[in-house]
Amino acid sequence: MDRSDAARIEDWFDGLPETWRPVAEEIRSIVMEASPLIREEWRYGTPFYSHLRWMCYLSLQKKGLVLGFVQGAAMADPEGLLAHTEHRLIRHFLPAMEVAKLSVGPLHRLIQKAVEINKEIHRTRPSGRGKRSQ
Repeated sequence: MDRSDAARIEDWFDGLPETWRPVAEEIRSIVMEASPLIREEWRYGTPFYSHLRWMCYLSLQKKGLVLGFVQGAAMADPEGLLAHTEHRLIRHFLPAMEVAKLSVGPLHRLIQKAVEINKEIHRTRPSGRGKRSQ
């Protein structure tokens, strides 16, 4: 990540309302710790997280903070944590407003599932096709 992307990402976190900043920072930590291959990038005016390709992103929307999973439709969600979106593939995790109420265990499982899906897509697609980030 170049310095300007890092600065934009930090500015985004700094600009969050105080009610959402600690939750966003905790989610960021959980995502970044999920795999040594995860990269934080600045895309579409928001922090994106890639694992061999785009995986998820943080966004502050009208309904609050969301963690969007790019391949969310392919993810098993037995706990019902993911909300449907207008996009056929993307699903949103809508966190609680307090870190203490954040569903950390289930969130870890969702992120690990997203990592596994990206590994499988990367493994089965010919190189260069569908490749967004490394």
